[in-house]
Amino acid sequence: MVDSTEVPEVSWAGMVEWLTGSLVDQPVALIVEIGPNSYVSEDDDEEVVCAQIQVLADGVLMLRRSRVELGHLLLADYSAKHLTLDRWHFDGHFEDCTDGYLFSRDVNLIANTCVAWFRDNWGTRSTSELGCSYRFPDELMPSVDADDVF
Repeated sequence: MVDSTEVPEVSWAGMVEWLTGSLVDQPVALIVEIGPNSYVSEDDDEEVVCAQIQVLADGVLMLRRSRVELGHLLLADYSAKHLTLDRWHFDGHFEDCTDGYLFSRDVNLIANTCVAWFRDNWGTRSTSELGCSYRFPDELMPSVDADDVF
């Protein structure tokens, strides 16, 4: 399921608050992508500033930043057991992640880093220039409590 929406017109501090609230109690594998609301993915030659947040296990979030459109990762494991937290990684592990990535349980750190990326590093004039998309994980089997179970 994909739900696209524009980021609400708020101050930068309001965007941090909105993003922080959007990341609490979310399912593992949720992906939140933020970028220019005017970007069209067919414009492959155009540099596009974007950020992607993915929910991992044990309350860990992964923030990836890039100047190219980020793909959706097909992670083999959402475990955070062996990850180094709260350290910016520049090792090129993800081919499309041009400006590094961060693993953290600190939702405020993730939200503030994401907002600073647009506000300070790329000079985005206001939050109204941004859009976001949520991608929730697919379920293979309905829950036992589902009404439409045969």
